[in-house]
Amino acid sequence: MSAAFKRFYSQSMDFRTSLLSETNKIPNIDDFNNREIATLILADISSEHGHAVHLLAKEGCNISASSLLRLQFESLIRAQWIYWVAKDDIVERFYKPLTQQNASQAEKRIPTINIILKDLDDAAREGIVPERAVAMMREFKELTMKPANSYVHTGMHAFSRKKDGFPEPLIIQILQNSNGLEALNAMLLATVVNSADMIQKVLALQYLYIDSLPMHIPQIMEKFYNMRYQ
Repeated sequence: MSAAFKRFYSQSMDFRTSLLSETNKIPNIDDFNNREIATLILADISSEHGHAVHLLAKEGCNISASSLLRLQFESLIRAQWIYWVAKDDIVERFYKPLTQQNASQAEKRIPTINIILKDLDDAAREGIVPERAVAMMREFKELTMKPANSYVHTGMHAFSRKKDGFPEPLIIQILQNSNGLEALNAMLLATVVNSADMIQKVLALQYLYIDSLPMHIPQIMEKFYNMRYQ
């Protein structure tokens, strides 16, 4: 682990800690309705995955960290869909006792990621969902999901990275992508609790920790390694 990675990792964890210090100010969950509670729970799952991405990367478990990025994304986009789009009966299915039958029926009502994105796009055009949030989720899917799927299913990306080594700038990019999802997660939580103050603080943290947020590999090489990417 190079000095450049250690510096980035420390900064990245500071960013996450700062975000969590804001989102942890959410009032008692019992004060919310079932849709809002479901959103908060799914968002918390997404945040847990993001935390695990960082812990795994620190231990050099980069393929596992990269795999979890997909889970972090899926948890967040489901949280967004539940909050803004899902019908009431779908939300209520999550509150039934956990049995094999109830779980199967609930999962059948959750559409694929592509349909969820379409639903969110439609809602954005109607002014229900922030267009920027949907655009960022779509961009994330288009740029990262194929490699993430390969890591999850032990495809060529996973095989090649284990055989040839995992480039350090790439794992920095994975952590930055995870942080981008965490920032969107924090914005969703601020929306759920209707806190303009939290939204402003989350935005300010993104500007303060801009180097912890998604970059392309050439930017990473220049920023953290003082090298031109060939």
